[in-house]
Amino acid sequence: MYDRTQRLLGTAAPRPEAVQLLNTTANTTRPPEFQRLLGLERNVSEVEAAAFVVGPRTVYLNRNVTDRPAFTEHVLAHEFTHTVQFRTGAIGRVQAATGPGPDGEFASTAVIEGAATYAQDRYWRTHIANRTAPGERPSRAVAASYRASEGAARYSFAPYRFGYRYANATLSGPRALPSLYRDPPRTSEQVLHPGVEDPPVPLRVELRGARTGTWQETFAPRRGRLGEAFLRVALATELDDERAARAAGGWGNDTRIAFNDESGARSYAWVVRFDAAANASTFDEAVGTYLDRRTGSGPLVDDRPGRRWSGTVDDRRVAYRLVRTDDRTAVLLLGEPGFVDAGTTTVRGEDGRVVIATDGAENG
Repeated sequence: MYDRTQRLLGTAAPRPEAVQLLNTTANTTRPPEFQRLLGLERNVSEVEAAAFVVGPRTVYLNRNVTDRPAFTEHVLAHEFTHTVQFRTGAIGRVQAATGPGPDGEFASTAVIEGAATYAQDRYWRTHIANRTAPGERPSRAVAASYRASEGAARYSFAPYRFGYRYANATLSGPRALPSLYRDPPRTSEQVLHPGVEDPPVPLRVELRGARTGTWQETFAPRRGRLGEAFLRVALATELDDERAARAAGGWGNDTRIAFNDESGARSYAWVVRFDAAANASTFDEAVGTYLDRRTGSGPLVDDRPGRRWSGTVDDRRVAYRLVRTDDRTAVLLLGEPGFVDAGTTTVRGEDGRVVIATDGAENG
């Protein structure tokens, strides 16, 4: 099987030294708090790994899949592609090009896993499709898994789904994969929309009172860009897929900032800037419906501090507040009600930047 994969990829990379069988179970990792606040809970039944690698020498194969020969064969083609990525240094190059933070990590994962899924799919078409029991085509199985899941499980499938689509739209065949590794998409927006190469739009955020007040910026998690893919998946936990995609479309940039108080309670400000005012208005309307459904109640409306919602996550009271700072920018405050309250945290636009002031420091 490795020889077939090697010829498909047009590589001279040496084969892995072993394929090791393991008894694996579903991934039960709990999503981070920020994801849980936005409805990204994990459905553990959907994320059991068929196989994986951690380097070029060994492929680990789930013993539970070995009773399906065709499936096992094309899964191994996927993992063999990963071993080639390791051997040729592709993984390091892609990760360096996309950069740190959730959005860059999504883009690099989409390239790495999308490339392997692309090779796996081509392997299936070339060597398995005409057999008596070929099983489901890999790219269709990935798309079906993405559609059937939601929340954190869907977000885990998204790099495979959209990474494959990107590779399929931009490459002439598996032998062209090195060109993808040399010039990968840098953001999830570029992954979702092959051919779009625009960098994130400028976004400046200034904090006031976040080092001296009750609520101070924390770097666990660090400030970072989440990206269009995360926004789309989060909205789809309460909205239909088409509306979630429209509301996330036109994404231009974002940053997520975490705050702690003295007790260790954590809250967040998520600043999202869109390409155009119309995109921001579409998002504004959609996120209102999203939060109505997420909390089970409508907002308290006040144009000055923004719309506010109250809900429950992990058996504790939480709050959300959405503020527009200009015609292209929205800020979602979420977490502890005391942080979200307009008397504690103020948000406004000032000279082209977003100013977030905590503990009454808006004039600081």
